[in-house]
Formats: sequence, structure tokens, C-alpha cells
Amino acid sequence: MIDNVVVPVASTYGLAKEYAYLKTSIQEFLTGKELEKLAKEVGFSNAKHYEISWGLMGNLVATR
Repeated sequence: MIDNVVVPVASTYGLAKEYAYLKTSIQEFLTGKELEKLAKEVGFSNAKHYEISWGLMGNLVATR
């Protein structure tokens, strides 16, 4: 989505350089499964990650 939609649209406004970093930046974030695992490792009893916007964002809901 980043390479196929966001950067091309940004390019039409002359902003390709400003958005080119997004793909590598996003790849550095933990995945939903990794966040769930980490939450459980630090003491949460339940953790569920809900994807938003085709997986570009998400919400982690965790309870102790």
C-alpha cells in the first residue's frame, strides 16, 4: 500500500521524498503478534491486537 498508493499520490504533489521513508520506518515497528507476546511477557494476562487500515495501524488491548 505504501509503495503502490501513498508514495505515488505524494509524488503527484511533489512530495515523494517526504514520504519515501515510510516503508522502512513501518518495517521497524513490532507486528501485532509481537506486541501481544510482549504484553504477556511483561505481565498482562490477555492481549489482542486489532489491525486498522489494512494493517498499517492497530490497537493493542491488554488486561492484567
